[in-house]
Amino acid sequence: MASTTGSERARATLAYLRRKITTGEWPVGTRIPIEPELSEQTGVGRSTVREAVRSLASMGMLETLPGRGTFVRSSAPTSTLLNEFLNDFTLEEILSYRRALEIEAAQQAALHRTDEDVAALEQAAAEEVGCTRCPVLGLAAGSDNSAFDSKFHRLVFDSAKNRLLASLYAGINDQLRTPEHRGRLANVATGAEMERDHARVLDAIRRRDFIDAVHAMVDHVDHDVVIVNDQHEVVPPLARTPEQQQRIDDARAAEDARVEEVARTAPSSTGA
Repeated sequence: MASTTGSERARATLAYLRRKITTGEWPVGTRIPIEPELSEQTGVGRSTVREAVRSLASMGMLETLPGRGTFVRSSAPTSTLLNEFLNDFTLEEILSYRRALEIEAAQQAALHRTDEDVAALEQAAAEEVGCTRCPVLGLAAGSDNSAFDSKFHRLVFDSAKNRLLASLYAGINDQLRTPEHRGRLANVATGAEMERDHARVLDAIRRRDFIDAVHAMVDHVDHDVVIVNDQHEVVPPLARTPEQQQRIDDARAAEDARVEEVARTAPSSTGA
């Protein structure tokens, strides 16, 4: 780096550390390498590393705890101002906005994704196969934070190539983690259903079909994270008539049939 300026080295170091976080290589909640190790990895001095860590901490992505180390707190920049702003809104309003962000992210991911994005999404989806971290009412029971730290969902936002979407989504999830909201939230899908939903979203993004991506994500967020009352009864995210719900069920069945047909007619990998 002898031919680069201090500012260029600082920007490159910041980008390096940030990428480690946004790609999930450093998952939320984990401790990052210590300063000397980061200095060796990046090829810059400790003061440059220290400044990059401070910058990411000011964005809400990292937090340094004296005597313990520096930990990843968010996969995207957040701010205290945003969290304070969200305090003025109801849980229903916040969750509705989260839903809108996820649907828009799926659409933009289908339009802007790269081959590397698809490979990362495929790996994330494969890692979740057989998981049991999305039980019915799991969040209401206070036992699971994974719905707010899903690597697959973070990668959808990365694939969308829209930093504002990713930042707002991270801020929304931080707000939903607070104790006053946590007891009112639940996952109402089994692990198998979540795998199916993610597979549909991934398939649409892979095919660059933004319409199917929107439909797949709409179907997914219906039961991804929802509100429950004191009796653990689900509060539907949208009021629908039986006829409207039947149309949704029919569309879901048609998509299942399409996927099964594609799988049935696909050339066998064991063929001659």
